Amino acid sequence: MLKKHEESKAIELLKQNKIIILPTDTIYGLSAIYSLENEQKINLIKNADINKKLIILISNLDQLNDLKIIDDHDKNYLVLDQPTTVIFATSNNLTIAVRLVKRTDIKNIINQVGPIISTSVNLHGSKPLKKYQDLKEFNKKITLFFDTELNGSPSKIYDSINKKYIR
Repeated sequence: MLKKHEESKAIELLKQNKIIILPTDTIYGLSAIYSLENEQKINLIKNADINKKLIILISNLDQLNDLKIIDDHDKNYLVLDQPTTVIFATSNNLTIAVRLVKRTDIKNIINQVGPIISTSVNLHGSKPLKKYQDLKEFNKKITLFFDTELNGSPSKIYDSINKKYIR
């Protein structure tokens, strides 16, 4: 778990529209406040398609209301014990991927800044980085926040539109 001063620093940097590396329930993520501009910045860092959509992390189910989801009847998948990302249809004919975080420290951060976007720390198409030294070398301009090395796997992904798991 992040220490309180690390949570405070993460909140401060996120409010300044910075991209940071945060631990999630599964792996470390390149994270920023949810916005199209920040999605594009992260995709540039990863050498990914600039329009690639990222996972939105929320701290409570009420935050779904702000995401223009058409049908949230599959939101129960968000509260499963195993971290699960759910793909929802939105009112503007798009889809979004949402995960309800379980870590208290990350929930505290999201409660202060609102939903954040996150994606694995790696170049597009490569395996997620898990070791401290690899994270440190990834991009020296990005601030790291971590307590230990995470050895988890990316979350399961449930597609609520097609009613099936895709990972």
